[in-house]
Parts: sequence; C-alpha cells; structure tokens
Amino acid sequence: MATERPLRQAALRGGAILAARQGVSIVLKLVGALVITRVLGPVVYGTYVSAAAVFNYAGTVCYAGMGIYFLRLQGDVSEISFRTLYSLLMFTALPVVILIEAGAGWFARYLGIPEVESVARIIALGLPLQLLALPAMLRLERGLDYRRVAMNEIIGQSAFYMLAVPLVFLHIGGAKTLAAAVVLQYAVVCLLAHAVTKTVPRFSLDRPLAAKVMRFAVDYSMATWIWQMRLLVNPLIVGPALGARAVGLVGMTISLLETMSVVRMIAWRLSVAILTKVGSDAKRLRAAMTDGMELQVLAVGTIMVIFGWTGRFIVPRLLGPQWLGLMQIYPYLALSYLTIATFNIHSATLTVVNKNRDLAVYNAVSVTVFAVTAYLALPAFGIIGYGYAELATIPVYFLLHTIVVRIIGSPSYRLAALWWLGAAAGLFWQFGPWTIAVMLLASLLPISVKKLRSYAVLALARG
Repeated sequence: MATERPLRQAALRGGAILAARQGVSIVLKLVGALVITRVLGPVVYGTYVSAAAVFNYAGTVCYAGMGIYFLRLQGDVSEISFRTLYSLLMFTALPVVILIEAGAGWFARYLGIPEVESVARIIALGLPLQLLALPAMLRLERGLDYRRVAMNEIIGQSAFYMLAVPLVFLHIGGAKTLAAAVVLQYAVVCLLAHAVTKTVPRFSLDRPLAAKVMRFAVDYSMATWIWQMRLLVNPLIVGPALGARAVGLVGMTISLLETMSVVRMIAWRLSVAILTKVGSDAKRLRAAMTDGMELQVLAVGTIMVIFGWTGRFIVPRLLGPQWLGLMQIYPYLALSYLTIATFNIHSATLTVVNKNRDLAVYNAVSVTVFAVTAYLALPAFGIIGYGYAELATIPVYFLLHTIVVRIIGSPSYRLAALWWLGAAAGLFWQFGPWTIAVMLLASLLPISVKKLRSYAVLALARG
C-alpha cells in the first residue's frame, strides 16, 4: 500500500494535467474550427482529411509500438538505447515519406480528388519531425512529467492555428495551408521536447536491442496497425463513393467525437504507464475494468447525448449551415464511439498483459466488418451507410469480451451496460419520446442513484 499511494497520486496528477491539456486543446480546436471550417467548407476540408488520414496512418506504422516498448521498460534507459530508438524511427520514416511523395498522384486519381496530391506531399514532410520528437517526449512521460508533455503539445497545437487561421481567413492555400500548419506543429513540438529535456537527436545502433525492440514492435503493432485502418475507411471508401464533401462531413463528425471522448484517450494513455507498474493481478484488473467502464460510459455518454440534443442549433451557428449534414450521421458514430470508450479499458489491459496478438485478432474482425459494411452500404444508403457500418461493429465486441474472460476473467457489466443503454436511447431521441423515457429510467433506477451518489460524495470529499 505504501508504494501504491505515491503511484496513485502520480496517476491522479497526470490524469488531471492531461485532462487540462485536453480542455485547452478543445478550446483551441473550437476557436480554430469557427474560422477554418466556416471558410473552407466540407469539400476543401474533405480534401485535407483525405491526405491527413494517410499521414496519420503512416505515423502509426512508423511508430510501430517502439515508444510503448521504452515506456514499459523498468529502471533507467541508457543513452545508447535512445540513440537506437532515433535510428529505428528514421529507418522506418524515410522510406514511408518517399512512398507518399511518389504515390500522391495515384492516390489523388483513385479518390477522384486532384487537390489531394499537393496536400499529401506537403503533409508528408511532417512525419520525420513527428517521430524525432518521440524519444524526447518519452523521457518526460517515463518520469510522469505530464505537465511538460501537455505544455509541449499545447504550444505545438497553438502554432498550428497561428499559421492556419489567418491564412485560411485570407483565403490563401486552402487545404494546403492546413498541411503546412501540421508540419509547423510537429516542428515546434520536436524543438520544444528536445529543449526541455536538454537533448539532441543522436543516431547509433545497438543491434541486439534493435532486434528486441522490433520483435516487440511488430507483435504489439499488429493490433494497432489493424485498428488504425479504420482511419482509412473514410478517404478510401467514402471518398470514391460519395466525394470530398462526404469525406469532410464524416471527418468533422469524427473530429467532434474525438474531442468529446477525451476521457477515453486519457484513460488509455495512463493505463499503459500506470497498470504496468501495478502488476497483472487478475482480480485487481477486473475491478479496475469495471470501474473504468462505468466512469467512461457516464462521462462520454453524457457529453455525447447533450451534443446530440443541441447539435442542430450549435453546428450551423458555429461551423456554418453547410455543416448541418453531419448531424445526420452523428447518432450512429456517437454510439460507436461510446462503445469504443466502454471497451477502451479492455484493449489497454490486453496491452499491459502483453496479449497483443489476441487483440489483433479482434481488431482484424472489427475492421473487416466495418470496411465491408461501408463498401456495401454507402452506394445503397449514401452517407448514412457509414453510420450503419459503425453500428455493424458493435456486436463484434463480444469477441473482445471473450478474449478478456479467457485471460483474466470477466469484469462486471451490469451498471455500465445499463448506462450504455440509456445513452444509446438518448442519442436516438428523434425516434420518439420512448427513447427519453428509457434514458431517464436507466438514470433513476436504485443501482444508478446509489452509484451516482457515491461519485458525488467522493467529488465533494476531494474538493
């Protein structure tokens, strides 16, 4: 218990700092969106989203779990280890950048969006900068110095908007301006990360360590690579089927949901760093999973339902009337994101206990169902087909549950499932008054009232 208390305090401090960072990020994103999305509109924004999706997936491939390997290491990490990490990151990044630069024209023709070619070629230049920042950021994160991690990320995001907003407002560059702003953002983060850690990128190779890192990275990243293929469904399937406007509407809906599900991102980020130190006691992990599911459904579900009720008034006033079409698919994507948040702790736990191959199997099934359903549904139903594809992945979570049960046993789903059902009904309020009744019933049942009261007591006690 003596060792757990400082660790818990560090986790709470880290969580609070990351939450504050996300709060600032949300404000910056909202302010930027007021200008960028109103001026650009869905078509130009969809052009940027198409290129950015490839860039983000390329970053996932190059990152390849190498950072997680070093984050999990016990004790001090030697300088030769960090130099090896720099070398491995650049070894993977440079060929990918060359591939994007060479294939940008073909990609644009496949999508039927010619402007994507120049945007992709600009944004690809940010990939080496993004990866070069990783070793320095890892030094901070290993020391649970989330304050500096958060500050670096906030300053980098601020640089993005400082360049993008005035140029977009002046109608200079369009989607290419956003791509250039991404490059600037990662350049700033890279410079700041090395400045605060008083380090510079150095390259050398410890061959035995490199082999060990790559073995872990491939094993770990199979799950991540497969899951992140979800990012490519929008440009690669929605784009050719419905065009840049639909890509823009889906991309903006995803961006809003990512912002609203901030708790999910914080929880996963802390889980890997903290649960690794706690250990792999099955009983404690099950208890943590139960608590985590309940908290995430409550927090994420509440925010998403509120936006679902008010979005038709907020979106045209903040983003412009041309964006109102995103509310057509919002409930479907929101329900999918709520379910992702519910099972977020499952994937983090499997990562901590090093069951990445099992996680990869689930991810492969989920992404396949998603992509195939989208491919079939989009021509038949239009943009709402993307929402149907998201819903089609929800039953696949039973496979993830089965994997977790086999490894550590089953957490309790009773309260999380009740709140999930209530939030799901609230998201589809337009289907009739009965949906509101279901949501209220889920909130007012004795088991819910008792739990909510305990949260209130805990919050007041902390205050």
